[in-house]
Amino acid sequence: MSGSSVSLGMRFKRARSNLMKRYGGWVLGAEALGVYLFLYIPVILLMILSFNDSRYAIVWEGFTTRWYEALLAGQTIGRVNPQVAWVALQNSIVIAVVTVFVSVVFGTMLALALDRYDFPGKGLFTGVVYMPLIIPSIVMGISLLLFFNRANITQGIGTAIIGHIAFDVSYVTVIVLARLQNVDRSLEEAAQDLGARELETFRYVTLPLIKPGILAGALLGFALSFDDFVVTFFIIGNQNTLPIFFFSMVRQGISPGVNVVATLILLGTLGLIALAQWFQNEPLW
Repeated sequence: MSGSSVSLGMRFKRARSNLMKRYGGWVLGAEALGVYLFLYIPVILLMILSFNDSRYAIVWEGFTTRWYEALLAGQTIGRVNPQVAWVALQNSIVIAVVTVFVSVVFGTMLALALDRYDFPGKGLFTGVVYMPLIIPSIVMGISLLLFFNRANITQGIGTAIIGHIAFDVSYVTVIVLARLQNVDRSLEEAAQDLGARELETFRYVTLPLIKPGILAGALLGFALSFDDFVVTFFIIGNQNTLPIFFFSMVRQGISPGVNVVATLILLGTLGLIALAQWFQNEPLW
């Protein structure tokens, strides 16, 4: 009886293995397709509705490019003022670019310190570095607001940059640190044995090896800073960024102008990704 049970179990496992080999790829592919459709159908729908010949963004009445023409001509489209949107976009880009530059420099330095050196309180310092990844955005926004008020610092673009750097540095540090832990240290030792100084070793050996991590951290930091709403809402004062601008527009209903601006931002983001791929000397497909 026990022998027949074992034989039945072996046949069941063999049949299951054959089914997985035959249909596992199709099931996994269908699951991946479902995830991608769930993520990108709303984006595709938004881009399609930006060409909708209707002042009501969710009712399709035909194809048109007049909303793009009106926006480029500086005309107001459904409560979307191009001048206000352009100022908000400029503010978002300035904040994101400055934030990424500072975060990449200090984040890379922090990652090198955590990976290469031991010092008193390293565990506590590591926890402090990881803390902005865990703290809810609303808590961080309120705490920064209280700090700036207590320090009598006027809120504006500068305080927004400081706030974004406060959480962006942690993301860059974590990503670069993960890359550093996979670097073969023997390559650096070989360079130094051949007469390279520490700065030359970092420039010609370490930096090229961790460049993908730095670039990934920069792209993630730019996206987080450019898209941030909660922290920025508390600390930017009477200034405007694109997420805050969109929030004020969407509260009154989605208009064609919102779809057009969002589509242009998506196209700009795709261009930024293509530029990053080219910078890494990797093919896009």
